[in-house]
Amino acid sequence: MPPVDNATRAPALFLLAHHDDEVFCAGHLAHVLREGRPVWLLWATAGGLAPARRRIAEGERVRRLLALPETQAQSLSLPDQEALLHLPEIEREAERLLALMRADTAASTDAAERLELYVPAYEGGHPDHDAVNLVAAQLRARHDHVSVIEFPLYRRRAAWVTVQSGTPASGATPNHAALWLDDEALALRRRLALANASQLLVSLAPLLVLAAWAGRGRAEPARPLPAHAYTLPPAPRPLLYELYTRRRFSSFRAAAAAYLSP
Repeated sequence: MPPVDNATRAPALFLLAHHDDEVFCAGHLAHVLREGRPVWLLWATAGGLAPARRRIAEGERVRRLLALPETQAQSLSLPDQEALLHLPEIEREAERLLALMRADTAASTDAAERLELYVPAYEGGHPDHDAVNLVAAQLRARHDHVSVIEFPLYRRRAAWVTVQSGTPASGATPNHAALWLDDEALALRRRLALANASQLLVSLAPLLVLAAWAGRGRAEPARPLPAHAYTLPPAPRPLLYELYTRRRFSSFRAAAAAYLSP
């Protein structure tokens, strides 16, 4: 599933909740890089299962692996699980980067008017994923030149966890289309996982094994961002993050309502 017409040179911003989220969009990242389009990364948080300084250092490792200039990989370093408390701050930084991207594109002779924004899906797997998805929806609403593509990571499915499921969490919106990972893209995903060494055994390896077990070892789902109702849970409760974090959907709903109010 090529996310854009190959004739364009649209730069792409990957708005990520955590250092290591890029592992789950490695195929799309490889697709953009292969086309020679500019890539920008913005991580909203740092910390969680490892100290913030280590997660930031791993982000720097990812930047070097992708051969990105320092200005094109930024971290807000907000506390893990608290992105929903900093929605305007995340939006301001993403706005700043989108403006820089558009300015760079305008200076190019093969400039494309559109920009792409990749973001974790709204699926109730982690409150930070859902928070950056909400920010992406606001950016799309305010900028008609920004196309937003969401990619699933993980969420609850009955008594189990499903990883990179192409079926939407709510079941009420169109399914994701899967991008097949060729050997080059699969190798990039492995290198990105290794770059996030602090998460490899405790998080990434188990999640990637679950994805492979479900037949998605080389299939990376994504879809244009639908019109989510952010004051409603993305899936039947309890959401996955309600089972392993201190966050409850009531907190997300209150933050979303305040952020979306005029």
